[in-house]
Amino acid sequence: MSPPVAVSSGKAQSSAKAENAAPTLSEMQEAFQRAVISGDDAVLNEILDNSRTDRNVLFGVYRHAYAARLVEVIRNDHPFLSSYLGDDVFNEIARAYIEACPSRNQNARWFSHRLPDFIAETHPNEPHLAELATLERALNDAFDAPDAEPLALSDLAAVPPELWADLIFEPHSSAQRLVFTTNAHALWLSLKKEETPPQVETHPAPENIIVWRHETTPKLRRMSGEEAMMWNETVNGVPFGSLCELVAIYDDPDSAPLRAAQHLQGWIISGLLAKAQTEE
Repeated sequence: MSPPVAVSSGKAQSSAKAENAAPTLSEMQEAFQRAVISGDDAVLNEILDNSRTDRNVLFGVYRHAYAARLVEVIRNDHPFLSSYLGDDVFNEIARAYIEACPSRNQNARWFSHRLPDFIAETHPNEPHLAELATLERALNDAFDAPDAEPLALSDLAAVPPELWADLIFEPHSSAQRLVFTTNAHALWLSLKKEETPPQVETHPAPENIIVWRHETTPKLRRMSGEEAMMWNETVNGVPFGSLCELVAIYDDPDSAPLRAAQHLQGWIISGLLAKAQTEE
């Protein structure tokens, strides 16, 4: 009689085969991505050393290249911040940002979008840095904003005088008002002109900056306190008659309608408004 032979069950064989099976291409790609982005080293088990160095060094090339590419993405979005800080400090901040805010979008255009908030959190004693980053981001956003036909003075010519008080104006999609506590705007201007930046200053009162796109070019300028107040209320849907009343409270009531009209005319000429309609 032949001795009994131990035979593994089909289920056990399948389990052992599954454990030893090579990862699929999709699994390798996912493992590679996790290793590059989040530091998961599991993929190293699938990489062989070569005759000159080991797998850690080999894979480190990819990790370094990925981070270096993202640093350049951030630098392209914030060239004046980079110029102001210098390469060493900028690279340090950029790499810290990459570590804290890993990329979640396949479009690199949006990767640095949280940088101003990150700098505000990590450098609370240097608010000018976050504000400079905010200004550059706003200009980038203005360039990428959806197209919208700007309101023209001729569009208002047909509006009957009795309806003007009820007009509500819609801002252009690219328009964004910024409020700064430092002279970040002056820093940006000097860097743009390739001049030596001024000393950092804190404003006694907030500085209002409006950023928008005129045709295909991002623009920015300062707003007076009165104009900024009127713009803010305009964005909130306050009709023109009420805007005039607010301007009258802000300063000389006798000239308030004229000042409100001048602000409105300037916005229309600059392309800051997209639509005008009466209250429903």
